[in-house]
Amino acid sequence: MDVRELVELAKERSSCTNDSELAKRLGVTRASVSNWKCGRNYPDTVACAKIAEITEIPLARVLGTVGEARAISREEKAVWRRLASAAALVLMLIPLASRVQASTDLNGRAGYALCEIR
Repeated sequence: MDVRELVELAKERSSCTNDSELAKRLGVTRASVSNWKCGRNYPDTVACAKIAEITEIPLARVLGTVGEARAISREEKAVWRRLASAAALVLMLIPLASRVQASTDLNGRAGYALCEIR
């Protein structure tokens, strides 16, 4: 996903029909939104947080995507790409970790554990 796709997804998810409506929702100018889509400049961290909230994409992934777009060197782009990938991986693991099973301890008290050691 690139910045343009993020902006379009934010527009879609917020039911905005044009860049001006999205800009108002994000607290920026229409020109800013247009510039993000064209790659002339990129959202700041506050705008990234609002985009993450609207799109329900983790903030780390949004920041990684924007950071990669801003980066100049190949190495810097790779770092931002890894950040975005790590955020996506964490998102996939959260549902697995939240499946908590009830168990009892040695004294018969109820408790919860993510795993059981035998």
